[in-house]
Amino acid sequence: MLMIVGLMPGTAELREFELADDHLVGYAYVFGLSVVQLATSFLTVGLASRWGVELMNRRVPRLPVIMVATLGGLAVTWLFTVSMTTQILTGHRPDAGHTHGTALVLMVACYAPIVLWGPLELLATYGYWRRRRATVPAPQLHGQRRQVVSGG
Repeated sequence: MLMIVGLMPGTAELREFELADDHLVGYAYVFGLSVVQLATSFLTVGLASRWGVELMNRRVPRLPVIMVATLGGLAVTWLFTVSMTTQILTGHRPDAGHTHGTALVLMVACYAPIVLWGPLELLATYGYWRRRRATVPAPQLHGQRRQVVSGG
């Protein structure tokens, strides 16, 4: 975001390269991508949070959460851990060589953790699956609240 709005020193050449065709499309793309990244990271937090199991006093269905989280984790692993790393190792930089010096160091420091996002999401999904498979609802008796028994 800082680069695309011109607030990151040392990235003017990259900014011109990225916004060459249509500034409005470039800004909309970066804003939309930021919204998608924040939304998916928020949902990933749900895998380890109480609201990932029960939301507004209703149990969250286990199977759709696990399916979407697994597919998302695999997609992010492919995009950033496999594809992006392979491209960089074969000499294809995401900035097309337009960033240098301190700006490049800052950009690498900011984007390096994204390599771990997919594998960590898959690990969180596995933990969610283990936690949710261990819960078995007890039969409801005479209007009593449903109890959840955790397995060892």
